[in-house]
Amino acid sequence: MTYHHVAGRTGLLEILSWARPHNSPVERAFCQEYLDRIPGMKADAFGNRILTIGDRPRVMWSSHVDTVAARGGQQDVGIDELDIASLCKGKAGMSLGADDGAGIWIMLNMIAAGRPGLYLFHRGEEQGCLGSHWIARNTPDLLKDIDAAIAFDRAGLSDVITHQSYGRTCSDAFAARLASALNDLNPGFRYRPDDTGVYTDTNEYAGIVPECTNLSVGYHGQHGPRETLNVDHCEKLLAAMLQLDASLLVIERDPSLQDDDRWGWHETYRGQAGDLADAVAENPHLAARMLEDCGVTLDDFRIIAWEEEMNDETGYRPLMAS
Repeated sequence: MTYHHVAGRTGLLEILSWARPHNSPVERAFCQEYLDRIPGMKADAFGNRILTIGDRPRVMWSSHVDTVAARGGQQDVGIDELDIASLCKGKAGMSLGADDGAGIWIMLNMIAAGRPGLYLFHRGEEQGCLGSHWIARNTPDLLKDIDAAIAFDRAGLSDVITHQSYGRTCSDAFAARLASALNDLNPGFRYRPDDTGVYTDTNEYAGIVPECTNLSVGYHGQHGPRETLNVDHCEKLLAAMLQLDASLLVIERDPSLQDDDRWGWHETYRGQAGDLADAVAENPHLAARMLEDCGVTLDDFRIIAWEEEMNDETGYRPLMAS
C-alpha cells in the first residue's frame, strides 16, 4: 500500500476538498485514503487513528478528521492572491473544513518528516469530542507517558490556549515557552498565551495529561461557507513545527488538580440544546447575524422552519405561497 503524500499547497487543497461529516462514508474513505496507508498507523475501537514515532514520546499531537458539513463529498477550493483559501462556491450547509483540515495537513507532514510524538487523529470532534472522550474513558493508558497534548485546531494566528471548558488545561509557563519558541522560529509570528479557549479534543485529556493546549493554525469563520484559511501562516507554522525542540517546553501543571473551573460547564456541555434555545431567544439579533455569517439566508431559514412544521406531531400544515 502506497503512502498518500500531501506535501505543499496542492496537498493542503486536496485535503480541504473533502467535506466529511462524522460517521459518513466520505469520512471513512478519507481515513482509508490519507491515514490508513501510513506504515504503523492503527485504529482503536472507536475509529480514532493512532501513530507513535520515537521511543516513548512525551508529546501528543492532535487533530480531528470530521468537518462541519450537511453532506459529504468533494468541493472546489481556491487560493487568492493574498494566500487565503476559501470555497469557490460556498453555500449554507458547507464549510471549507480547515477546521481541522489544516491540522491534519500539518500532522501528516510532520509524520513524513519523522518528527517524534504520539499522533492522534480523532473522530467526532465536531459532535462533542466523541473520539477523545472515548479514549479518556476507555484507553487512558495510551497517554500515560504524555506530558503535553498539543492540538492544531484553533482559529486565528496567535493563540496558545491555556483554558478550555474544563477550566485551566495548560500552565502559563508552558504556553509562554511554546509561544516564545514559535516566535523565535519565525519573527513574523505573534503567538501568545490565551485563556479564551472553548472546546477541542485536548480538553478531554486535561485530567490525565499535564499540559493540554490548542494552537492557532490560521483559519477564520469556521463551520460555515465563508470559512477561510491563511495558507501562508499554515505553511510557516508547519515549518516551525519541523524545527521545534519539544524537549525545551516547561511542564508545570498537575492534572490531578482542577485549579481553575471558571467555565463551569465541562460535564454539562453535551446535550444542552434547551440552554442554547434560551440564549437565542434572549439574543435574537445576534443569532440572526451569526446565521448570516454562516451563509444562511432568510429563504433558507423559512424553508427549514416550514419543514420542521411539516414534521410536527400536531399535524399543522402551513400554506405555501406560490
